[in-house]
Amino acid sequence: MRSLARFGLIGAFLVSLPVACSSGGSGGVSSEEFGARYCALFQPCCQGAGIVTEQTACKALFSFSSSKNAAAAEDCLKQYEEAAKAADWCETFSTFPRPQSCEQAYPQGNGSGGGGNTGTKPPGTECNDDDECLAPSGGEANCSYDFDLSKDFCTQYQFVGEGETCKGTRDDNLTETSGVGSGVYEVPLCNTADGLYCDYSTEKCAKQAGLDGECSSSLGCTGDDLYCSGTCKTKVAPGGSCADSWSACDDAGYCDSFGTDTCLARKPNGEGCDSNEQCESLYCDYDVCDTNPGLGGLSLLLLCQ
Repeated sequence: MRSLARFGLIGAFLVSLPVACSSGGSGGVSSEEFGARYCALFQPCCQGAGIVTEQTACKALFSFSSSKNAAAAEDCLKQYEEAAKAADWCETFSTFPRPQSCEQAYPQGNGSGGGGNTGTKPPGTECNDDDECLAPSGGEANCSYDFDLSKDFCTQYQFVGEGETCKGTRDDNLTETSGVGSGVYEVPLCNTADGLYCDYSTEKCAKQAGLDGECSSSLGCTGDDLYCSGTCKTKVAPGGSCADSWSACDDAGYCDSFGTDTCLARKPNGEGCDSNEQCESLYCDYDVCDTNPGLGGLSLLLLCQ
């Protein structure tokens, strides 16, 4: 089976940063210099978090791709260096707006997602980077790893309408797929933004349902207060049964699916836990509920490696 599309929280965060480097030249910086200077901005943050590292992985990540505009790449880097002088940089870097110069130097996204798509490689072509891949009109493309063939290939994701064949669902920044095997590089998706989800029982896009409406997956119901168990039902509070679905509990609880099949109240910081969902903070650290580091904290771990 192939990997899921590369969409997610960490991916969304990295897109907000200047992913990579300049190819050098007049008025620009070299790949190695960009990576070194950018990662150096987080050394105080790493030290404050008790992480002592040479940031080898960080430098490699941000020295990977070439910029489209060398002068803009230099300006992009300078704006981040100026922002890093703020006393609260380590707490706010993950929400720092991406400078326009970074967009000019490192355009992000393909197709309708915006951001200077220049890819020309069709689906099924070997690739090294998302930017190489041609996006379909009204869709997206990326460079995905085929585990069976041990190579990266351009894959297109096309949003389709109600009743059309589908292999997955896009829900905000997350993409869920099913039955996408090796050699499949054109993936039709339903989009919850259009009120649709992929009904895997029919492999057709279907309308999301409200309370008591028919559904076949957790994405088949509208609203965060509903879950799917054949039909869309209202989530239950701690103390209620979750025997029909692990997703039956509301935000105050989690399903004890390996024990009582009952929604149990989430635990406060300091109490023991086996998984993130058991904690009010949604963060279980070394078997104890702890303060959630959030996207910025998780991203800092990447930047400190």
